[in-house]
Amino acid sequence: MAKKQTRKQSGTVADDIDGNVDKIRDILFGGQMRDYEQRFAELEKRLTNNIELVSTDFEKRIDRLNDYAKREIEKLNEKIKDERTARRNDGKQGAREFKELAQQVESWCVELEEQIGTEAQDLRGLLQEQGDEFSGMVRDTHEQLSQNLAVETRQLADDKLARDDMAALLTEVALRLKKDFKLPDA
Repeated sequence: MAKKQTRKQSGTVADDIDGNVDKIRDILFGGQMRDYEQRFAELEKRLTNNIELVSTDFEKRIDRLNDYAKREIEKLNEKIKDERTARRNDGKQGAREFKELAQQVESWCVELEEQIGTEAQDLRGLLQEQGDEFSGMVRDTHEQLSQNLAVETRQLADDKLARDDMAALLTEVALRLKKDFKLPDA
């Protein structure tokens, strides 16, 4: 226990010495320290105010930037919507034009088929008429040639010598050449 008391006494002595050093320090440097503490407090207050001002300014700028970004995004969304609408309308218009073109081509094809049908029918009629005309011409030519051939055949038949007549003529010529030929008494 005696040791504990000595320790308490030595702790009290150390505290007294520390307290004395603080008093001496306060006497020597006290005014300057208070001046420094006051300057630090003012500096801290100014820094706090400046930080608050910068923070407020920064928040305002971020809010303005955020508002600007929102406006730009809204503008871009509107442009995209307008572009989509324009493309959709262009697509619809293109589809209408394509449909109209298809209908026009189809009507041209129908007209062309009708025209080709009409012309083909006209050509068939014309060919039939020409075929009938040529058939008539061939018939007439055949009949005429047949008649001419019959006439020529009759004429040749009339003009030709018969075999017997030719044989008699040649026999007479032969007998005359032999001088055996006697002329009949007339």
